[in-house]
Amino acid sequence: MKEPSQPSSRSPSLVEIRTPTRLHIGMFSFGNPTIRSFGGIGLMVERPHVHLRLRKASQFKSRGPLAERALEFARLAAGAWKLGPESGCEIDVLAVPRAHVGLGSGTQLALAVAAGVRHLHQTPAGEEPHEFDVHPSEREWFFDTRDALNLARAVGRGRRSCVGIYGFSRGGLIVETGRFEPSAVAVAENEQQFSPMVARVRLPSTWRCLVIVQRDSIGLHGEAEKAAFASLPPVPGEIAAELARLALLDILPAAVEGDFEMFSEAIHRYGAVAGRPFEPASSKLPHAATTAQLIELLGELGIRGAAQSSWGPAVMACCESLEQAGRLVEQFETLGLARQYETTIARFDSQGAVLRVIE
Repeated sequence: MKEPSQPSSRSPSLVEIRTPTRLHIGMFSFGNPTIRSFGGIGLMVERPHVHLRLRKASQFKSRGPLAERALEFARLAAGAWKLGPESGCEIDVLAVPRAHVGLGSGTQLALAVAAGVRHLHQTPAGEEPHEFDVHPSEREWFFDTRDALNLARAVGRGRRSCVGIYGFSRGGLIVETGRFEPSAVAVAENEQQFSPMVARVRLPSTWRCLVIVQRDSIGLHGEAEKAAFASLPPVPGEIAAELARLALLDILPAAVEGDFEMFSEAIHRYGAVAGRPFEPASSKLPHAATTAQLIELLGELGIRGAAQSSWGPAVMACCESLEQAGRLVEQFETLGLARQYETTIARFDSQGAVLRVIE
């Protein structure tokens, strides 16, 4: 590994980007102007992932799943960095997790597109990612926290949760504190405040996560999600305090010490408590009952560390080993659940997004 180099005088013409997937176990608080809003705990897994290729072009074009969203993010980044009219790119979306199911695909897609646009056009000055030698025909670039926040600002991400932004940079189990909500006076985009990250822990490499997503179901998003937040009462102080205690005194120490049993129990309790303030809205979702039944079933199958991600329907199931995760998939097939749920065995990510320059 070498020290970060100076930006090349010749920008590349083709780059490839892969990002992990974000799972969000729940927010600390919202709705109370005297304490920080949102925040919470989440983690990154290697699969399913976002995989893009971007080629320099005179105009913006995109193809593949979520192609229109990718185009939107590219244009936002170009506008934020004041790129010229000929500074476009062709985007191939090769893989992306399902949208609006709790996997944070929008943020990862947005940051990946912005990273590719920036790298192709080497702008803005002084905000280049860090370069590492890998192979004579390729260069791999990773992203530090500053990189990720700059990309998020360009494409307007991080207005509530920032777990996916911090996870784009270096992955891990992430705890963020939340932020005080801005006043009614609009805040300029370049002054956007992000929720601070207070902890990042790499989970043991032998642990696995089974990502379970109910087929033909989606969670709240867009205007419906905004309306739900507006209608929900503030999170009671005692619930916010209990969530902070679970995150800082149970989940984080267990992760650092590699205590799988304690970690799993704390994840389960955190998910259950974090879901209470959302029940007036989440209970109306079509997958609410089946998700609760799924988490109960996982407990009966010996998987204590199960929790819903965001609005669902994605559920994470913590497994101590690849073998345990494989047995769980086999049990799903035996019980006939494979027809109802998509399952993916994934490592807990500790690398974050990777950009490769293709010569």
